[in-house]
Parts: sequence; C-alpha cells; structure tokens
Amino acid sequence: MKCNIYYIVLLLLLSVLPSEAQEQQIDTIPNAYQSVVVNEDSTVTFCYCGVAKKVHVEGDFFYKGEDSTRYDDLRILKVKMKRDSDGCFHATTKPLQSELYTYSFKINGKRIDDPLNNDTSWQMHEKWNIVTVGGNSRTALYQKPAQQGTVLPLSWFSSVENVNRNVNVYLPAGYNDTLRYPVVYLLHGISGYEGSWLERGRAIQILENLVAEGKCLPFILVMPDVNVKMKKGGPIHRSLFYNLMNYSRLRHDHNIERSLVDLTAFIDSTFSVSDQHYIAGLSDGARIAANASNLMPGYFKAIGFFSPVVKKEQLPATTFAENGYPIPTYYVYSGVTDVFYKNAKKFNKHLEKAQVPHTNTETIGGHTWRNWRIYLSDFLIKISEF
Repeated sequence: MKCNIYYIVLLLLLSVLPSEAQEQQIDTIPNAYQSVVVNEDSTVTFCYCGVAKKVHVEGDFFYKGEDSTRYDDLRILKVKMKRDSDGCFHATTKPLQSELYTYSFKINGKRIDDPLNNDTSWQMHEKWNIVTVGGNSRTALYQKPAQQGTVLPLSWFSSVENVNRNVNVYLPAGYNDTLRYPVVYLLHGISGYEGSWLERGRAIQILENLVAEGKCLPFILVMPDVNVKMKKGGPIHRSLFYNLMNYSRLRHDHNIERSLVDLTAFIDSTFSVSDQHYIAGLSDGARIAANASNLMPGYFKAIGFFSPVVKKEQLPATTFAENGYPIPTYYVYSGVTDVFYKNAKKFNKHLEKAQVPHTNTETIGGHTWRNWRIYLSDFLIKISEF
C-alpha cells in the first residue's frame, strides 16, 4: 500500500513539473517582440516566442549555395529555429534579393500563421504570411501609394454553369461614373482564387504606383475566380487536387470561358467602362484568357500570357479576319527556367506562322509570382500605349 502511495505521489510530481517548467519559460518571454525583421544587410530574422519543443520557419527565401539569384522554383524550404537566451526561437536567412517573400511557422510539426503579421496570402487551402525585402525600384511598386482606389468583393451569375462566381473589382482613386475607364481582366492559375492577384500579385499597388509615375492608365481591374465547379449548380472547388484531377474537363468544356462572357456583360452594365478591354492570365489562366477572347471576337484588344499553358488551339480563330474583327495583340512572357518555357517558345512559333501580332519577353527565373508581378508591370505599361 505504501509503495502504491509513493508511486501515486511520484506520478503527481512528475505531472506538475512540466507545467512549472512551462510557466517559468513563459515568464522569460518578452511582452512585445517582432516576429520578422528585415535587417540592413538584406537578411531576414524570424522570431517565435511561445511554449514549444521544436520550431521551424518555412518559406520561399532559403536557397542553397552562394548564388542568391537562383531559387528552387515551386519549392518551399524549411529551416529549424534555435532557442536563444531570451527563451525565444530565432532563424536568420542569407542576404536576399529585393523581393516579396512568403513564410509560415511550424510549431511541434503543426503549421501556423504568424500571429503578429497581418500581411497574408491564400494559396488554395493554405494561408501564408508575407514579408518584403525592399531596396530597389521594383519592390517600391509593391508598396501602397498615397492615393488608393477601392476594391469591391462581388459575384456574377454564370448562366452556363447556373452558379454564382466570386470576383474582385478594383475602381481607381477618384472613380467618376461620368468618365469612361479601360478595363483589365486578370486571371489566376489552377492553384489560385479571386484574391491571388490582390495578395501575392500586388496588382493594385503595381497599378497605382505606375499611374502615379505617369507610366500607366487608371484601369479598372477585374479579378475573377476561374476555378472548377464541383457540379452543375454546385459550389466552386478550390482544392488543388480536385482542380488537377478535373483539368481535362476544364480544358474541353469551356464553361469557365463562357462564364467570362457573362462577367464582361456584368462589368459593362455595372461600371463606367470604355471600349478598351484587355485580359491576361498566368499559367492555365493564360489558356482561359485566350479561349475567352476567341469567344468574344473584337472585344479584347490585347492578351497577356504569363508563363502560359497554351497550345496551337489558343490562336485567334481564322474567322476573326474573315468577319472583319481586329486580331488582338499577344504579349507572351516566360522565364527561362519555367516548367512551361518550351511550351511558350513553341506557342511563339505558332504566332509567327499565323502572322498574329505579338511580342515575346523572356526573363530569368521560373513559374513564380516574382516573375508574374514583373510581367504584369510590363503588360500594363504596354497596353497603356494603345
């Protein structure tokens, strides 16, 4: 019996010790701390203060070797954070290029958002925090300017799908319905949603800063959800797995492109727009943009193809010229290490053979938002010259 009592007391003591240790650890945590700091040497220091055995930070800013200009496209690297004398966990990157980066913490193997950083972006079902390493004119485009427009979260009815689809509409600063504004439709890729161009694309900041510099017109931006729907009349599905598995149907039924016909009618009837319409898409969004243009001959004056997943079938229909419709100008952009680089080169050859007006721009890097922001900047400047 004595042994049993001693055994029970020992168990109780052991159960209390961890909580006391945790309380002691919590007492050492600063009341206020910065979770992410961009240092003068362009390194970034991450900090997490909380009760944990193991803390990692993962993001698209860790690279191997000494060459910081070569990043592993489509890869997120994870680094273990070390506990310091202040009781917090720390990790510092190597010097980084001036750019916008995404990250998250992993606490004891569980992924969490940074509770002290409200700058976030959704990529399908996962939310990422954002940190910007400044220092050049390009990252200045990603900052909020003095004058800002308005973003309206709306929906439009797709008659072909019998479903409401989400869309974000940006109206320029000082929007006045007595004026007529040119419109740019921006489409995300297969793993994005209607907020992708706002968050990771920084489309509004790029546009507004270019307008402030006198390089760009004050466009209305239309950023719709072009994901696959689950079934007729059902909800839009944002799962990457579901979208990939239904990619063949997505390509052949053209329902999303037909839905964009309804969207353009909705925008034209709701806002004060001119006859200057443009469309651009990244990755598979470029294919959708081209197909939508073919469904509406003469409507879009130019199409932006950012790291495009396109084939010969996305060329403008021969009926354009036969029926007197102007052929839109095609702007093709791709990184030389992009997974679809060869596809883009082949598409350019199709454009040349078909004598379609186009430009081809190649950059370093691959299938990343770093490039798509660059492409958007260039596209907005070029179409402002129409």
